Amino acid sequence: MKDVLLVMIIISCIASVGKAQQWQTLLSVDSRFGYSTNSYLNPFLSEWNEMNQSSYNLTSVIGQSYWYQNGNSLSFTGGLLYEPLFRQSESWKGALGTLDYAYHVSNNVSVGAEAGASYMTSSYSRSLLWIQPKITWFVTPFTLLRFKAGSNFRNYRNYLVTQNTNNRFDLYGLEFETWPSYRWQLTAGLYGSLDTLPSIQKGFNARGSAGYYFRNGASVSMKLNLEQYQYQTETTVQQNSGGPPKGPPQNTQTTIITNTNTDHIMRLGLDGTYPVNDQFSVFMSAQVLHYAGQTSSTSTNDIELSGGVRFTFEPNFTKNRTIIDPQWNKQKSHQQIKIRYSGKGRLYLVGDFNNWNKSGIPLSEQSNNVYVTQLNLSPGAYEYKVLRIQGDTKEWLTFSGDTYTVSDSYGSKNAMLLVQ
Repeated sequence: MKDVLLVMIIISCIASVGKAQQWQTLLSVDSRFGYSTNSYLNPFLSEWNEMNQSSYNLTSVIGQSYWYQNGNSLSFTGGLLYEPLFRQSESWKGALGTLDYAYHVSNNVSVGAEAGASYMTSSYSRSLLWIQPKITWFVTPFTLLRFKAGSNFRNYRNYLVTQNTNNRFDLYGLEFETWPSYRWQLTAGLYGSLDTLPSIQKGFNARGSAGYYFRNGASVSMKLNLEQYQYQTETTVQQNSGGPPKGPPQNTQTTIITNTNTDHIMRLGLDGTYPVNDQFSVFMSAQVLHYAGQTSSTSTNDIELSGGVRFTFEPNFTKNRTIIDPQWNKQKSHQQIKIRYSGKGRLYLVGDFNNWNKSGIPLSEQSNNVYVTQLNLSPGAYEYKVLRIQGDTKEWLTFSGDTYTVSDSYGSKNAMLLVQ
């Protein structure tokens, strides 16, 4: 309980540093029950162990805080996790923290860095530390490309027969994300070691996903991962050259043959989330894994099934926690709106341009906490609001003092868009 309070205090201190309209904070508590036949599929452990077949309960307390000002954005995630494995009669516990900074050089380019650390302990302990500079190119308001590269440091204690091991991996990632429509999101990524470049086939992890988002915030996504690892083995062969038909050979030559072997891991997963109300949501996950090893000519199959409930709330650290400041990029042929918001649910534009129909014009999440959409309006003045929907909850978001607003005659404000 003390650890949980510590996380809440840290998040609250971070949120209190900035102004109300710049910080947004979320806290969530997850409880997940599941079963996996390989701990590589476990959402917390992710360590290859086919002997670790067990049901489990993963409980986590996660805090997220997001800040933006003058083209700079910063997000912090920290949390505690506890996971008992019922069959092994052991329990894992740990903590994690990540920091993501980006500076928007222009509307199309941002540069920054990702950093993080995690710790887990039970029969052995594992510590991870990583940092990766990154550059993101927004090809369109709904499509982005990102490249990142950096170092990953790992430390294991009491793992197998080794007391203490330290490893460093220099990694890269190339990511693609697009929204072909307001409801569909497609992602792809290629990850590997910088040491293998340009020979990508020596080791890589390719990922792809397709997600569909419903109006009430529910979502379903399918994910596909393909991993390939190459390594070399040596075989010693002795050959005889000459000698009599009977008796020991006169000349023996020893030849070492180097073989390149390739292992493949393929994973297929299905995830789903359904918001029961503004604070509670249920989720499920199913995965299948196929491993094919070339050296032993063997293959194995593993599965993971899990589901749980999530409780999310926004702590009232700041008085105005849902304030937004829409930014418009107005061209002759179209008008693009960008809203930075880290809360729950989906966002919709409602206003004069759609006759105030509450079905709204959906905004797509261009990147973390950035929502965009594009309109094609004739010259004129348009009043509008931003509607947030999460499950059965609907809420008009409040505009910041920097946004030009007018009275809506109901005690609230409408924002004003002028198109020339």
